Amino acid sequence: MKIVKLVAVVLISLFVAACGFFKKEAIACELIGTTDFNEVSPNLYIDQSIDSRQQVNLAHAIQSAVQRVSHVYGAPTSGPRIIATAETKYAKFGFNPTGMQSTGFFRECIFLGPKGLNANVVAHELVHAEVRHRTNLLVEFTQLPAWFIEGTGIQVDYRSPFLLENIDLTHDELAEIKSVFYLSDFPNTKVEYYQASLMAVKPMNPKTMYSGLERLNNGEQFEDVFNELF
Repeated sequence: MKIVKLVAVVLISLFVAACGFFKKEAIACELIGTTDFNEVSPNLYIDQSIDSRQQVNLAHAIQSAVQRVSHVYGAPTSGPRIIATAETKYAKFGFNPTGMQSTGFFRECIFLGPKGLNANVVAHELVHAEVRHRTNLLVEFTQLPAWFIEGTGIQVDYRSPFLLENIDLTHDELAEIKSVFYLSDFPNTKVEYYQASLMAVKPMNPKTMYSGLERLNNGEQFEDVFNELF
C-alpha cells in the first residue's frame, strides 16, 4: 500500500511539474492577480512599469484593435485576459517582448511586452485568441495549419512589413509556408514567413472565418471548409 501511495505521489508530482513547464503561460495568466500586476479594468492587468499616460494609450489601442477585428472578421467573443508590461525582464521566462497569446486553464490570455503596446500587436493576438476560443482542442491540433493561424492574425496587423506594397514573394516561398503545419515548426524570426502566411489566407473571405471554424468543430475537414485556400 505504501508503494502504491508513493507511486501516486510521484506521478502527481511529475504531472504538476510538467504542467508548470509546458503551461507556464497558462499558470501565469490564471495567477496574475496574486502578483505585482494590478487589474486596472476588466481583464486588463498592468504592472508598475506602465505609467498613467501609457495606460491611457494602451486602453485606446485595445479599443481600436477590437474595432479592427470586428470590421474584418466580425465581433470577437473571446474576451481574453490581457497582461501588459513595459519591462523586458520577463523575456527570460520565455515571454515574447512584443506579444504572445496563450490558452489558459479557464480563458484565453494575451501577454503584451514593451514592443507590443499598440493596436497592431493587440489586434494580431486578439485574432489568435478568437480562433482558439472558437475551436476545440482536437480541431486546433489536427486541423489548423500554422500558416492559417498566423496569416489570420497578420491580416489585422498593419505594421509596415505586412503591408501588401512591401511584400514580394515567389510561388515557391508561398508553397514552402503552406507545407508548415505545426506552430513549433514555424520560423517565427523570419518576416518572410509571416508575409507568406498573410498571402496564403488572402483568398479567404474573412467574414466567413467564424462560421468556417464552427464547421470544423462539427467535423468537417479544413480543406473542404476553406477550399479557396488550395
